[in-house]
Amino acid sequence: MSGLLRSLKYATFRAGRVIGICLLMAVAFVFYFAFLNGDAFSVQNLIPRFPFMLLVVGNLMFMIYGMLDVATYTQLTLTYGCTRKNAAISTVYMHLLQIAAIELVMALCCVWIPRAWMEVSGGALCLLSLGLFLFGSGLALTVGILIHRFGKIAYIIVVIIASLCGGVVGGVVGARGGSGGLLALVFSWLNLKVLLLIGVIWYAVMALAYWFFIRKIEVRV
Repeated sequence: MSGLLRSLKYATFRAGRVIGICLLMAVAFVFYFAFLNGDAFSVQNLIPRFPFMLLVVGNLMFMIYGMLDVATYTQLTLTYGCTRKNAAISTVYMHLLQIAAIELVMALCCVWIPRAWMEVSGGALCLLSLGLFLFGSGLALTVGILIHRFGKIAYIIVVIIASLCGGVVGGVVGARGGSGGLLALVFSWLNLKVLLLIGVIWYAVMALAYWFFIRKIEVRV
């Protein structure tokens, strides 16, 4: 098996793990927040929450596992006899596979769920998630590089920033009466096509930065 196929196989396994975690956590959070809000566990109350939870959980998992992938699995991939080019290609492939899988699940959900149950249109939600997923994956590459170079200090700073952002999002969700209120706020001032364009450009730039980074790193066995 060539080095590229070996690295792609390994990346497929890692992507499958993240996709599975995203789906399981999204289902768990659907019931958790319904319980916190005191809502009935009915199909109409639970199912429409799932695409939004996929957006939030998916972006979070893409960032967490993406930065860990750069900091740890890049070294491991290179020790398997794969070239730096193979490792870089497999990382981008992994990100795109994760995004495509979650986007497909979200799109199927939005098609299946009656429009009257949805607080925003399925197309707008999928477009928003695609832009955020690309941005989050690009951010994961950036943070992974920083962690690899600066160690625990960079990791602690990232955790603090993520915690603050999570608190802000949670506060907005609570203040505006749930995920629908937050989405309404987002759609009121975001141009989704511009967001998608920013996400594409940002990810492309960060993937290029990752390639230059991986060309110079020292492999530690």
